[in-house]
Amino acid sequence: MKRTILVLTITLISFSSHAQEPSFTIEASQLVSTFKFVNSDDVKQNSDYQSVFTGSYGIGYRNAFRNNVIFKAGLGKRNGGANYVYEGMNYSWRLEYAEAKLGGGYILKRRVFSPYAILNGYYGYLMRGTQILNNEEFNITKSEILKKSDFGIIGNIGVNFNISHFVSAYAEALYLYGLSNIEVDSGQKSANRSYGITLGLSFNLAD
Repeated sequence: MKRTILVLTITLISFSSHAQEPSFTIEASQLVSTFKFVNSDDVKQNSDYQSVFTGSYGIGYRNAFRNNVIFKAGLGKRNGGANYVYEGMNYSWRLEYAEAKLGGGYILKRRVFSPYAILNGYYGYLMRGTQILNNEEFNITKSEILKKSDFGIIGNIGVNFNISHFVSAYAEALYLYGLSNIEVDSGQKSANRSYGITLGLSFNLAD
């Protein structure tokens, strides 16, 4: 255990010594969300679910190092869900998650526009969930038919635009791939899927 702590400490000190652009970020995303679903007969029904427009927003910390490695962490809120029609009945799910993200990647630094790619791990906690069946709304958070936790990975490809020494803007394409089964029913498997666009501002903390 002591050896692990020592290795982590040395690693953090090493990265800190190469830190170049620590910054505070705020961002918002327009998402298209749906579910990956496998029923109790082990049949995939992904195509039966209709995507819905949702969104997310958050704050974070970002640091670009001299070796072009980029580190990013964030906290925020993300909405998910999907629609489904079965035997003339309309189903609709809306899920609201508190979310933490942590990841790293590579940035190709340029004077004005700097492209980059980041892979994040995320953990989400279900704050509120509703299911609408033919215009009648049910609170699925209280009924506990879905698990409260969700985790997975988020891939980002983006470009950073330097506005000034203090402020920069960025735009990202993202894809969220849920790895956890959010169904309480052990006979079924559901996972979150989303893709979209993120716009954000970054404020330099170096000075």
